[in-house]
Amino acid sequence: MKGRLFSRFPLILLASLLALPFWLSESARPPSSSQNDGTHLPDYMIEDLSIIRMSADGLVRHQLFAKSMMHFPDDNSISMENPRFIDVASDKPAIQINADHAKMSSKGEDVYLTGNVMVLRNGGKGRGETTMTTSLLHLVPEKDIAKTDKPVVITEKNAVINAVGMEMNNRTQTTQLLSQVKVVQKQGR
Repeated sequence: MKGRLFSRFPLILLASLLALPFWLSESARPPSSSQNDGTHLPDYMIEDLSIIRMSADGLVRHQLFAKSMMHFPDDNSISMENPRFIDVASDKPAIQINADHAKMSSKGEDVYLTGNVMVLRNGGKGRGETTMTTSLLHLVPEKDIAKTDKPVVITEKNAVINAVGMEMNNRTQTTQLLSQVKVVQKQGR
């Protein structure tokens, strides 16, 4: 089933916001006598992370918040607790992504959001608010793809859609639900 469940998905937001930790990893890393001793231990941790990206005209465009962020030098990965991404572009409805955890590969090729993942697209331009919940969301920013093989619940004003497995492609603006699709139409009042 293909559709316009999310007219825009913030994969570019994630790629741009998550580029900042790489800068932090280079600027905040203390000198180390051993580069790789075979352990997966963080070399730095940031608590109560708050990153705000502003436009040239001084307006907030993107925000990233997390309870904590850790960088692991052995594989150059990043882990976050309670990440919250917000895209507030002025010409489009705001999009928020919350999760219990996020793990990002060394160059940001893969981002895995786990535990109580929720994507919320605010209403606007004739469309109501849309939410999507799942337990795992794999983001591939370079390809503008978000996917999962876990159960997904998509809630719109007039329908609730349940499925197992989903792939969203921001480039083609399509969403494919992979199996066990069930749509419950809500009665209007």
